[in-house]
Amino acid sequence: MIRLGKVEGDLVVGQGAVVQGEGSPPAVEVSGIVRCRGSCTFEGSLKARRLEGRGGLEVPRDLKAPRVEVDRSLRVSGSLDGEEVKVGGSLKAEGPVKAGSVDVGGTLSALDAFEAEELRVGGTARLDGEARVGRLSVGGTAIIRAGRVDKLSVGGSLRAMESLEFSSLSVGGTARLGNGKGGRANVGGTLSFDGEAKFESISVGGTLSFANEARGDSIKVGGTLKANASVELTGQLSVGGTCRISGVLKASSIRVGGSLEAEKVEAGEVRVGGRVVTSEGVIAERFEIGRRGRVEGPVRASVVRIRERGRAEDVWGEEVILEEGARARNIYGIRVYLEAGCRVSGEVKYVEEFQAEEGVRLAKPPVKVERPEDIGL
Repeated sequence: MIRLGKVEGDLVVGQGAVVQGEGSPPAVEVSGIVRCRGSCTFEGSLKARRLEGRGGLEVPRDLKAPRVEVDRSLRVSGSLDGEEVKVGGSLKAEGPVKAGSVDVGGTLSALDAFEAEELRVGGTARLDGEARVGRLSVGGTAIIRAGRVDKLSVGGSLRAMESLEFSSLSVGGTARLGNGKGGRANVGGTLSFDGEAKFESISVGGTLSFANEARGDSIKVGGTLKANASVELTGQLSVGGTCRISGVLKASSIRVGGSLEAEKVEAGEVRVGGRVVTSEGVIAERFEIGRRGRVEGPVRASVVRIRERGRAEDVWGEEVILEEGARARNIYGIRVYLEAGCRVSGEVKYVEEFQAEEGVRLAKPPVKVERPEDIGL
């Protein structure tokens, strides 16, 4: 064991050395560069202009150096303060970390608050304290308790235990967040929010799920969207497969390739390829159900189009169009157009115009009314 206090100039430490600091609490202060030729331990705090280490390095108390470069592993039990920190293997920081940039080739474990302008980790990063990071890039898995990361990129999976704020988020695999608040999120696999979600835009290749209310500008999902509460967007919603919303769905434009289920839908334009199921109905400027599609629940729109062989229940619109072979229960419109083979099992009431091609079957003769108010428009 070597006992040192203040050292003028550089300090070279050999393999297996243990350096005991002087004073209470014990500390070693080096005005120059500390070079560790192999694995070594500093019993006390360490302060230097630069720290270079080969092998494993342990500092049971605080470490402060503008430049830190260790090729294998670094463990700091106290605080870590540096402008540039590079570790080839693993870094374990048990106290708070404050740095300009941190680069870890293998794994990072930070148990306390972590603050850095840039953090790069080749393998796994675990931040158990409050995180404040400008740019975070992780090759494998990232686990973050809470905090803010402006630009976050993860090659594998991301787990945010509590609240996470971000400007941009990119994850190649899966991401699960507690409360999420941020800008743009792009996830290749699945993205889920356990709490509330506020965002600018979300793009997900597979499945997107919300446990609570979600608010943002736009959502694009290749597979399935599931929400246990209402979803409100100022822009577009695009879902390639299935969309299931337990509450109210609001957006400027909604396009769903498969089926849409919600308590209520409000949008400028709604286009669904397969099936629409609502308890309180759809309210839109334009509504369209695809060929052989089905609509369960009332529809109110300026323009309603039921494509070939589609089926609907009660429909209100300024212009209602049923394409060939389509069916409806009741139709109330200013102008109503029924193509060949259409069927209406209830009533048809219109204000200005009614046209029906050959083979149209009506349970009752169409009734012309004087005003839109007479049919609830």
